[in-house]
Amino acid sequence: MASKQAEKRNRTIYYLRASYMCVDDFVIKHSLEHMVNQAWQRLPLSANRTFYAGNNKNSVGMKHSIRRVPLMGGDFDCTLLSVGLYEAGAAANTIPKPSEQDVEINVDIHDAPLHQEYLDGEGFICLFGDHVILSPTDSFRHPKISDFIKNLIGKAGFRDEASRLDIQQIADINIVNTIHRDGVKSILINASAYLSSFDYIKRVNPEYKVNGVVSKIMNMASSMLDSLKDDDDPQAILDNENLSARITLTHNGKVKSENARVGADRLKDAAAALAETDLSGYTIVTKTDKKITHDEIVLRNKVLVKAHGKSVQRDDMWNKLVDVLVRYDRERILEH
Repeated sequence: MASKQAEKRNRTIYYLRASYMCVDDFVIKHSLEHMVNQAWQRLPLSANRTFYAGNNKNSVGMKHSIRRVPLMGGDFDCTLLSVGLYEAGAAANTIPKPSEQDVEINVDIHDAPLHQEYLDGEGFICLFGDHVILSPTDSFRHPKISDFIKNLIGKAGFRDEASRLDIQQIADINIVNTIHRDGVKSILINASAYLSSFDYIKRVNPEYKVNGVVSKIMNMASSMLDSLKDDDDPQAILDNENLSARITLTHNGKVKSENARVGADRLKDAAAALAETDLSGYTIVTKTDKKITHDEIVLRNKVLVKAHGKSVQRDDMWNKLVDVLVRYDRERILEH
């Protein structure tokens, strides 16, 4: 039992930031942290903070806490949340402990205890103004947690703010600077992986859009796969036919001319635009031959947290989030 209590789990912490798409004259008066704190006061019961999350699953705001943290400008409050994902009425599979008497083993299912549901994922959040330090899970990724936050503040009376809210992942500024400093030799895009990542994001966030050069690359990838099929369903190839196409955008650095410099800048701008999206399935090769993928671009930290069943201990996870907030403040990442 002691070894179980001492067990630790890997968690990933991401840095995101709240922004608002205000194409009209609407003015955002409060920080995201302020609106979430107000929402928790106005929606005091857990049932009030439960929202449908798709696929018969629900997200629920479980715990809320205010923590005083030492930052460069003085001591400030930050807000800590834990959010759970569950499927109402879902059963869990069990397997008997293997023994020397068993010839075969059957998997069984068990319903959750009365007035309980099985947890499918647990996300942990630290809010400081419009800064979001977040630890999601594979089953409860940041787009779904972002949807929970939008639903929460919208239900609490901040409907206009919720409709405009966009919680974006922040790229590692060092990687982005590398792209701008070193220049780009080539961009390699796996069309099927690239489109699949877009399709996943659209499922969890139907309002997700790409613009500019990223939109053109999206159309290019779709057209290449479209040339391999007979029907009008591009998803059929991704799902059923296992065909793929690769796009390679390169710049010949040996050619010296004004147009060549324009081409080099255009390729570098395209790489930087890709780095600012949540899409994956591409590799950027700098002129110093450094290969950069989406996983390397996203600003994240790996931490070990005390286990709590299949999840982790809330207070230990919150401590890790606060540590990251303090470190990013001291490294002036929050200012970028």
